[in-house]
Amino acid sequence: MKIYYLTYQDFPANTANSQQTISTCKELSRKDIEVKLLFPLRSFESNDSFDQIKSHYQIEGVKFQTKGLPHKRNFESRYFKRLNFLISHISWSFSSVKLVSKNYEDPFCFITRSEWVFYFLCKKNLYTIFECHKLTYLRKLILKNIIKNSNAKILFTNQELKNSLNINQKYKNRLIVQNNGYDNDFFYSLENKDKKTVVYSGSLQRLGRDRNLEFIFDAFNDPRLSTFQLKVFGGTEKEVKYFKQQYSTAKNISFFGYVTKKVLSKYLAKSEIAILTSGRDNFSMFYTDPIKYYEYSASGLKIVATDFPSHKSLKKYGNMLFFRDQDSESFIKSILEIHKNNLDKDFEKLIPSTTQRINNLLKFIN
Repeated sequence: MKIYYLTYQDFPANTANSQQTISTCKELSRKDIEVKLLFPLRSFESNDSFDQIKSHYQIEGVKFQTKGLPHKRNFESRYFKRLNFLISHISWSFSSVKLVSKNYEDPFCFITRSEWVFYFLCKKNLYTIFECHKLTYLRKLILKNIIKNSNAKILFTNQELKNSLNINQKYKNRLIVQNNGYDNDFFYSLENKDKKTVVYSGSLQRLGRDRNLEFIFDAFNDPRLSTFQLKVFGGTEKEVKYFKQQYSTAKNISFFGYVTKKVLSKYLAKSEIAILTSGRDNFSMFYTDPIKYYEYSASGLKIVATDFPSHKSLKKYGNMLFFRDQDSESFIKSILEIHKNNLDKDFEKLIPSTTQRINNLLKFIN
């Protein structure tokens, strides 16, 4: 079987979405599927050398094809950035679908995270799976229109995403809800944990907006958390430098910046508690299915999370307590309480992995 992953993403990159796409390609390849990852050469960092991608994402024991496609329009302008991005996205999707359909042998199916790639592929009657991780007004219009095409299928990462789109029930066999999962190549749990070690892993900003993490960092100045150690992983050099200066007097907070999955997994495996939080935008509160949750859980961590509906939908695994966003007292109490709690020893065995996710995806494709 041959599958093309044609997507408007940048590689290599440190983003969660690029890492998940690579995990998907890895797992498909392990099923003896011929995988080709096709993406735009849209930035100075873009590189389609498999050796470069292999090194960046620490890929071992598997290989798939990587091909960068021309990207002519620059959307990184100072003005009208969103409009430029949209025009670039549409233009590249149209030209790339045309190029691939003309010059490459047709695969069994395409997979994409781009609604415009999805649209143009389906208009050519090419079997395509769209991975829906987020909805916008325009994306809703496109998906509701193109799902009428018999070659179109949609995978939602969250039940609320599917509910929000409200597609006619006669197309229900073309839809699936499949949660995210952790990458089996990296994450594991150790029995002996460093008690009172708390970790936060993730970006310090999202799409250029503050993630409102200061109230969490400030909470570790409270005497009740003075014996807890907070380790923060993620963020750009500029962001990390800023927070190190802001909290230079805090002896129980360490900022590590970006680290590889392999390094991160070692820290997570021996820590006790993890923090899951995000901004107060509509997507974060209702529709996200954070990969970080699955990575934390596979590492055997107790989790404290903002009490957003998207997070509460994950409580079925029994390793979470919730706190009110921007409420330091609520956050401190959640840390103290979960520290006293004992987890079911085998709960991490229930956490879905990328392998399970791909097994379900293949059933849906076939």
